[in-house]
Amino acid sequence: MLPYDPIPELQVPVPYILTSHLVRMTPIPHEETPPLEPTKVEEVTSEVAEECLLTKAEMFYQEDKVFEAATILKSVDPDTLENKHHAMLKRAEEAENLVKELKSNPEGGGWIDRGVSTGKFPTRILYRLEESDSKTELRARCETPIKKELLSSLLSVLNESELYETWLPSFSYPRFKVREVKKLKQSGRVSQILIVVMDLPWPISSREVVLSASAFDDIEEHGHIGIKLKNIETKDDDVVPEPDPKCVRVDVDGGFLFETCPKDHPTIKFIENDSGEEMILVSFSAVMNPNMKGLPQSLLNFLVKTALGTMWKMLLQIAQDVKDGKRPDHASAIERKKEELYDYINGRVDVMLSVIKNMDMAML
Repeated sequence: MLPYDPIPELQVPVPYILTSHLVRMTPIPHEETPPLEPTKVEEVTSEVAEECLLTKAEMFYQEDKVFEAATILKSVDPDTLENKHHAMLKRAEEAENLVKELKSNPEGGGWIDRGVSTGKFPTRILYRLEESDSKTELRARCETPIKKELLSSLLSVLNESELYETWLPSFSYPRFKVREVKKLKQSGRVSQILIVVMDLPWPISSREVVLSASAFDDIEEHGHIGIKLKNIETKDDDVVPEPDPKCVRVDVDGGFLFETCPKDHPTIKFIENDSGEEMILVSFSAVMNPNMKGLPQSLLNFLVKTALGTMWKMLLQIAQDVKDGKRPDHASAIERKKEELYDYINGRVDVMLSVIKNMDMAML
């Protein structure tokens, strides 16, 4: 029976019953609604909009999209920015400077090009000394194309700083050894602070550096990702210890960039790539102030001709071993952090490769 069917017992149409009922109802007195005060829509909207933009910038920053965060922060009223927002802007500026440096042509400018070292990972190494009355700084640069399927493994090797001591090489003559690598703090998914202690040839004292390693993700806009490295001091973060009196604390500034490899890069002709697949260029640059008035020529030669190249190629070989399942310690760490970290990294790498492919197709 439908709700509007006649009631069987009375056989009276529903409209008649409702009408009778309504006639007997006592009307409800009408109450006048007081007038509403006008709302200051423009003022509230402006304040909320600023808060929403700041929240959005912070969300981008947490995802290591520092350039998108900086773009938003530059669009709001500077008076609304807090110290943390100024720190975000500074990090974006440092990352931008690193990208400009590693994308620049190193020809000239005092660089000494050691050419391309061939082998499994053809690599170009350059260096230069930057000397003044008060200090001597060594700037070095490495560039190696890798196959795209190696990128995720390489990022995992760089991220697992607790395992550095298991693969970093040491040298007996002249003495050069990374004695300790200790992670002091994890910031976000992949950014971290670590302390590195190095033993150098006698009579040079051991050196230590506290490094801030901060990732940046600029995939959607420019198809690249990177890691900014810089030394920090005790005043910069509570986790940074006071300098070891037995060591000399040094300054380091540089980082990594991962991008599509130019077709005319000098290493390309040494790589077997019959399929013509896209290669990823891994670039590294760093300037180090060892806090010495002069850098002995013998030590300089050893650092740029032996130590740097050996450590760089060891890094790439460990990445290959991880990919091939030959590093159980790394495999265990990757599996342990799979859901919270490495699934995300692999997903971003896939997006990066897709963006690179689309950019290449657009240039055809």
